[in-house]
Amino acid sequence: MRDQALADIRVEMLADEADYAIVGPRDTRTRVLNARSLPYAAICHLELDLGGRRSGCTGFLVAPTIVVTAAHCLHNPARARAGGRAAPHAIRVIAGRNGLVSAPFGTRSATSWYAHTQFVGARRPAFDMGIIVLDRPFRRLPGVLRIAARSDAQLLRARSGHLLHIAGYPGDKPRGTQWEHAESLRSIQGNIIRYSVDTCPGHSGSPVWMREGNGTVAVGIHTGGPTRSTDGAAWGCRPGVPVAPRGHTNRGVRITTELLQAVANIQRGRPATSFQRFVPAPTRQPARRFEAAEFALQAL
Repeated sequence: MRDQALADIRVEMLADEADYAIVGPRDTRTRVLNARSLPYAAICHLELDLGGRRSGCTGFLVAPTIVVTAAHCLHNPARARAGGRAAPHAIRVIAGRNGLVSAPFGTRSATSWYAHTQFVGARRPAFDMGIIVLDRPFRRLPGVLRIAARSDAQLLRARSGHLLHIAGYPGDKPRGTQWEHAESLRSIQGNIIRYSVDTCPGHSGSPVWMREGNGTVAVGIHTGGPTRSTDGAAWGCRPGVPVAPRGHTNRGVRITTELLQAVANIQRGRPATSFQRFVPAPTRQPARRFEAAEFALQAL
């Protein structure tokens, strides 16, 4: 069993490349203590059934039954090349989770999910975006996250006064707990945005949002960051590993008009142009083990 667990962890390391970083001088993430209010209630812990085990990602509700996340959570060609499954058997979604047994709005299952074809076919980082469709809305949820495709000029305002926030479910923290950090935008490179917000594996698919007036707007999806040149592992995401030196950045993809149109089409029951659709595997025994991205904590 231990050998199989280590094999699972190796597969996940190869697939996700452990590419998240705590950017120096120290880890300044804080735990979200009240996940029942927005925007935190709309942030979801994703449990991915990968066949014999489960792993974790983050997503966020943009409509009562629509979750946006990173494409590599939903279809990961590198995972398949490493001997695992490219797409999960099934996905369990928990909104506003705040601990191992905390599901304040209940849990929901994915009836289908979509990953951008440019990521599925060519693994292009600029298209690392995905969509999950739920079987039914969450009960008593206070709302969803507003998303918008912002121009370069609008995003660059985040450099002066408008911080980029990320909250999600990193695997280096107790399972099911939500953690947040905020820093300024560093750069824009086409669809890719870069920032020094602290993240670790499990944060993939988290919303990148800005505060506007009395509300918030999600402008991106967190997808990854740099790795250490010595061993390819994540900076600062396990005990004893140094944080990334100043100058390193994590990255996300922008919310695009193409993604907005895909979400609108799915809500109307129409095809989502440029997105490939996946459905759960036939009925099978659910995975019992949950790795929750702990691969980042175990040196191999």
